[in-house]
Amino acid sequence: MSDIPHLLPPSASHLEVALSRAMARLANVPPFCRQMWDPATCPPSHLPWLAWAVSVDEWDSAWSDAQKRGVIEASYQVHRHKGTVGAVRRALAALGYNTELSEWFDWTPQGEPYTFGVMGEIGDSGLPPTMYDDIERVALATKNVRSHLAWIRLR
Repeated sequence: MSDIPHLLPPSASHLEVALSRAMARLANVPPFCRQMWDPATCPPSHLPWLAWAVSVDEWDSAWSDAQKRGVIEASYQVHRHKGTVGAVRRALAALGYNTELSEWFDWTPQGEPYTFGVMGEIGDSGLPPTMYDDIERVALATKNVRSHLAWIRLR
């Protein structure tokens, strides 16, 4: 009992002494608050909770750690500019997919008003099985309400 300092009277109950010892041990646990709120340093097991805390719209537990960290990091700017073409581009880039967006007024002939398309580049390793679904889900979650996804082309 002398190895753990506490300021309890001699008449303290066993429960009070046990609580005092437990609280003394907690003082030795270092706080990791700054580490937990940084997507680059957050432990992989805690990334889903960090994503929830910063309101990540689309999350897939099958993503790589790099994709998860990128989506969390991009979330700040995506939410700041949500509903813009830049936000959709940033959200797709955070997944690590090389994509281009085009809007209806850029097409020849012009497309249906307020539609857009996404063109994705397939890397040397081929088409990841979830690429199409990821692009569609993220684009629909980030776009503005009036716009509609017309097509996704992979090349």
